[in-house]
Amino acid sequence: MLASPYTQPSPFIEKAAIMASAKEEGDKMKTQDIKSKIGDLLRSEGVPIFGVSAAKQLERVPQDFSPQALLPDVSSVIIYGIPIPKGIIYAKDNSLALFWRYCNMLYRTLDSISNKLCLFLENNGNSATPIYSCFPWKVVNREFWGPLPLVYWGEEAGIGRLAKCGLLVTPRYGTRILVGGAITTQELEPDEKLTEELCPPDCFKCIEVCPVSAIQMTGKVNHNACTRRSNANPLLTILLKDQSIKQDFSFETLLNTTAVDDHGMYTCFDCLKACPLNSN
Repeated sequence: MLASPYTQPSPFIEKAAIMASAKEEGDKMKTQDIKSKIGDLLRSEGVPIFGVSAAKQLERVPQDFSPQALLPDVSSVIIYGIPIPKGIIYAKDNSLALFWRYCNMLYRTLDSISNKLCLFLENNGNSATPIYSCFPWKVVNREFWGPLPLVYWGEEAGIGRLAKCGLLVTPRYGTRILVGGAITTQELEPDEKLTEELCPPDCFKCIEVCPVSAIQMTGKVNHNACTRRSNANPLLTILLKDQSIKQDFSFETLLNTTAVDDHGMYTCFDCLKACPLNSN
């Protein structure tokens, strides 16, 4: 019995399927190549860890602070981190001053890396937005938010987990890590989230040592109490006492122009010193 011509695979269909498969494989290789080059770029800038997450709306984050609120057609979130030396955290003298100076210098470094990362991505035909490490801040319900909450995305990108103190804890560096990032329209292969609980469930040292009880047993952190205790800014304090200045400028404007970089001083990092993961 002759086979019906309608049951035979069309050579045109077969060719289209082969071409589609080849294109898919080519796109995958291109994506892997770009991600590999991102890793090379970051390592050349002294970045030891980075990860990628697919862009999405996180349940615990307001929509105004989502990747989609910043960049239309965003596909990927890139998060990377640089550690704080143990010799700063546990210095016998002047540890707080050293911590303040190191962090302010490193914030600038991280922001510069984010800029370079975005330019690299855009040179490869994509759009990209830097996510800076500290400022600018927005104040919502007495909580301080950056354009994108980097610690949450650090967990999504697989470089760490959230600790009870609200900081990102990494397997290698504990919570003594500062992070930066970028979002892009380039589709990148996401990294797997860490499944291991890095913050010991029976350890509450950060909660016990907090001088303003800003950390709750549930892991909820009172951002307002923490920020007021851990930061000092004489210039901002003076400006807020001037009613004419307060009428002309919003609190966020004053905060973001006077607290950034060297204008503010850290006055507490007790939770970092108390965390046993930071001394390992």
